[in-house]
Amino acid sequence: MELKQLRYFKRVADTGSVSKAAAALSVAQPAVSRQIAALEDSLGTPLFFRNGRGVTLTEAGQELYTHAQGIISQVEEAESSVRDTVGVARGHVLIGAPPTVCGYLAPLLSQSIKASHPELSASFTEGYTGTLNEWLSNGTLDLAILHDATRTQHFLTEPLMEEELAFVDFRPGPPDVSFTAVCEVPLVLPRSNHGVRLQLQRMAQARRLTMPLASESDSARGALSLVREQMAATVLPRGILDRDAGDVFIRRIVDPHATRTLLLATSSQRPVTQATRTVIRELKLSVRQVIDDEKWPGARRPGTARTNPYAQPNEILPSRAA
Repeated sequence: MELKQLRYFKRVADTGSVSKAAAALSVAQPAVSRQIAALEDSLGTPLFFRNGRGVTLTEAGQELYTHAQGIISQVEEAESSVRDTVGVARGHVLIGAPPTVCGYLAPLLSQSIKASHPELSASFTEGYTGTLNEWLSNGTLDLAILHDATRTQHFLTEPLMEEELAFVDFRPGPPDVSFTAVCEVPLVLPRSNHGVRLQLQRMAQARRLTMPLASESDSARGALSLVREQMAATVLPRGILDRDAGDVFIRRIVDPHATRTLLLATSSQRPVTQATRTVIRELKLSVRQVIDDEKWPGARRPGTARTNPYAQPNEILPSRAA
């Protein structure tokens, strides 16, 4: 059994066709057929059922496919690791992140990479939880910043930062509001696959509370417009509100504190390149800088003491623009 045979076998199984596999591998169809036949001869059993529409795996083929995936992945990771030890980080890394994160980190990260790694570039694309999950899974992204409600065995993750979630209302009130009280007023929230919505639902379910939903909006501006029209309240990341809140009242959620943890995530199904590892290091430094410089309201490093990002105790807080 040879590695080439396993690669050809896996490609035929993935495409369901010898001709499609040959085209994907940029080799002649007879060459693929010969490798599959040699593999079947060495194992003493057919690996595919052949029909007019293509091929499907036999029971033996399904068993081999499971092993082939792991073998090929390990070989590719070994090859990548060895190549990455030579030379400097180069290429392009695509990062997926929620809009708030992109706004704070994209300029800083781009500047640091340009200064330190001239043959490397990185760019952000915005997306919400469900979309980022899909893009990272299918290989569209090299790296993603995800909400911690999206943990899965298919991703390798580590905490990047924590961010306060704030209650936004058109009515004044004390600076702190309990999570139970938040769940007693009509809310405009993102759709169900959004990280903030997932976090709030998880908190509510743990306390057997129900959040009355007045409307849905994935757009922070859209949610804030409904608050200004006095149609509902909302919950948003504190960093958004520092810039975009307008004439509304921002209150800290307590009992318990409402926060979201953002994770750095890579796919466990593909090797992480030197370029991606370099971007991860620079990204962590950028996060540390923006938090230490207090340029991201409500943000802190994971596990650090919680501070009040809002102003003076007992003060009713309109946004900066109010």
